[in-house]
Amino acid sequence: MNLRDRAARDAKDILDDLGGAGTEFVLTEKNAEYRLKGSYGDIGYLLNMATGEAVEGRTIEAAFSLLSLAEKTNREPQRGWGFRCKDLVSGKEIKLFVVKYEPDKTMGIGRIKLAVNLDEQSN
Repeated sequence: MNLRDRAARDAKDILDDLGGAGTEFVLTEKNAEYRLKGSYGDIGYLLNMATGEAVEGRTIEAAFSLLSLAEKTNREPQRGWGFRCKDLVSGKEIKLFVVKYEPDKTMGIGRIKLAVNLDEQSN
């Protein structure tokens, strides 16, 4: 096993560890769901780097092991795919959608940028 393989397996172990950094979420496309474990983060405000003041905006991202995704499907997340998870504080289900997919094939980590699905939030 070379160092890149080892790094990818280590990243999988860390992201899949529900006792540590990991949390469960579901990626969905038209007719399929992929239950994954990884890291999910929702920052409610962005900072203006010049002034240090909070400005409105929202950064929502999730990271997961590409090895875990490959165990479920050979497809890569696309813009518009669905994303469901539980809010870490309230426990309510949150429905989002994929805006951008950024794979790091060197380390074996996939990162997706997410946005709030306003149609789902109003129901």
